[in-house]
Formats: sequence, structure tokens, C-alpha cells
Amino acid sequence: MAAKRLDKNQNAYRGSSYYSFGNVAYDVQPEYTPYYSDENEQKERLAEEKLRKAEIRESRIAAFKLIAVIMVLFAGSIAFMGMHVKVTQENFELRKEKGQLSDLQASNAILEAELTEQIDLDYIKAQATTRLGMAEPQPYQIVYIDVPKQSYTIQYAADTTDEKKDSGFLNITNRLKKD
Repeated sequence: MAAKRLDKNQNAYRGSSYYSFGNVAYDVQPEYTPYYSDENEQKERLAEEKLRKAEIRESRIAAFKLIAVIMVLFAGSIAFMGMHVKVTQENFELRKEKGQLSDLQASNAILEAELTEQIDLDYIKAQATTRLGMAEPQPYQIVYIDVPKQSYTIQYAADTTDEKKDSGFLNITNRLKKD
């Protein structure tokens, strides 16, 4: 019988690494320990490491995007300031050129006034006849053309309402002035 018991005990604990004969202590190790527990831990470690690397990669991408946005804003602000400087310089040049233009216009007006003062029609007539050999037109060379006054100006009818509003004394004084 003892041999039979030993065989029963050996069969019962064959898959376990813990074996005790005649002890009443509880088993310290579980009855079933999976042989692939190390593989699961390794897979979990690899998965956690992949997640950590993915988080690091995502944080680097986010940092890169942030840096890119900051650089674009910086470049835009530099371009804006450059354009503002250019516009300011162009406005300064424009004011300078306008000042020169007004000075030239003023000097032209002065020169034109001096020129009109210096023009002497008698001197011009003398120079034309003596130096250039010109002569005044003969009476048969002159042709007169009658141009109606309405062709160049627009005439409106006189306002007759004012005459009716005037008193008799004003009518008399206006008629005397017209004569």
C-alpha cells in the first residue's frame, strides 16, 4: 500500500516543481503556473516600450510643429516690418519729390511772370520786320469772318422774376445805369 500511495503522490505532483512528502503545509506556489508567463511579460514590456516610443515621437512631432509655427510667425513679422520700412521710405521719397515739384512749379510761375513782363510787342514787331524780313499783311490779304456768339458760349434767358420783385424806385435806377 505504501507503494501505491507513493505512486499516487508522484502522479499528483508530477507537473509541479514543488514537492513535499508528509507535510501538511499549504502549497506556496500555485498549482498551475503557465509556462508562457515570461513571454507575456516580455510582450507587455515590448508593448509598453512601443507606446512610450510612440508618445515620445508624438511629442517630438508636436514640438516640431510648434517650432515651425513660431518660425512662420517670426518670418511673417520680419516680412511685415520690412514692408512697413519700405512703405515708409517710399512715402519719404514721395514727399521729397513733391517738394521738388512744388519748388519747380513756383520757379516756373516766377519765370513765366518775368517773361510776360519782358515781352514788348513793339520790340517783337521791330525784330520781325528788320531782322526776319516780315511785313504786315496788306488790306486785301485780310479776311474777316463773322462768327455767331452762340457758337462759343451758352446763353441763358434772363431771369425776369427779379424785375417783378424790384420796387419802382429800383427799376428807375437800374434803367438809368444801363443807359
